[in-house]
Amino acid sequence: MLKISSLKNITSILFFFLMGICSVKAQSIFGKWKTFDVFNKDKEESIVEIYKQNDSLFVKIVKIIPKEHREDVCEKCEGENKDKPIQGLVILKGATLKDNVWQGAKILNAKNGFYYGCNISLKDEIWLKVRGFIGYPFFGKTVYWKKVRD
Repeated sequence: MLKISSLKNITSILFFFLMGICSVKAQSIFGKWKTFDVFNKDKEESIVEIYKQNDSLFVKIVKIIPKEHREDVCEKCEGENKDKPIQGLVILKGATLKDNVWQGAKILNAKNGFYYGCNISLKDEIWLKVRGFIGYPFFGKTVYWKKVRD
């Protein structure tokens, strides 16, 4: 038979475990995130802002970190983004949430002008998992963006 003190300890442990799970689930992907070079995860590239409009997700580059690239334009882009400043550019429009993953939109790589399929989900309260791909998610690369604390 369990002692009352043991039962209280088990209840306390269960409570804090469940609170931890709820805390991670309550985290939001909205806000500012630091991006890193696709091939060098230690090289900071930009600060992006993720926001929601009409139940769809959008990502905008709000700051280029290397000062020498802050005036760069999207030379290799086509259409409406051709020769627009990269700083201030909306690089993802219209992703929708399905099974805790934002998907169904393309993300622009402003360095090469290409659009890639994209799935975005929270890894934890600090890291965002961003999977860019061609065709199917299997054919792609995952990068992680770090939450910017205001």
